[in-house]
Amino acid sequence: MSKGRATRERMIGVAAEAIEEMGPAATGINEVLRRAGAPRGSLYFHFPGGKDELVAEAVRFGAGRITELAVTAADEGGSAADVIGRLIKALADRQEESGFTKGCPVAGTALDAPAGSELAGLCAEIYDGWEATLRGLITAEGRPEALAGQILALVEGALLLSRVRATRAPLDAATVTVRTLLEAA
Repeated sequence: MSKGRATRERMIGVAAEAIEEMGPAATGINEVLRRAGAPRGSLYFHFPGGKDELVAEAVRFGAGRITELAVTAADEGGSAADVIGRLIKALADRQEESGFTKGCPVAGTALDAPAGSELAGLCAEIYDGWEATLRGLITAEGRPEALAGQILALVEGALLLSRVRATRAPLDAATVTVRTLLEAA
């Protein structure tokens, strides 16, 4: 990997961490450059679209980490409730290990992005992809596809509550609720 490519990837990873911790509005370019050990000119060299382009790449990167957790949970097999339960546990473990500084890498940006903006569209695209994955798991067992959106909303809400309350209890409760929803369907 070239030095320039490594700097770009380091900036994306650092920005993803900072955005997840503080939100995109509070994530300053100087902080990203400092954490990445990159010179000031690196921003526009690697991201000609400036901070918005960096934020978009960081959100994609952060969302990819969550998708990897979902793939790992699915690789272990089992029912939809088992897979979703393992994913929620991984998310709760991730939050707990970070001292509850991590939540959903998309949520803060989704809330901060102006309606109709490219960033809002990117967040919607990521959520649509996650919902489609859940829908595939759920409908494979003959359950209603509408449960996918409900479960996504439940998990997103539990992530938020767990973070602000600094406890995994909402995520643990979400696991029980997901199983109950799926068994009732």
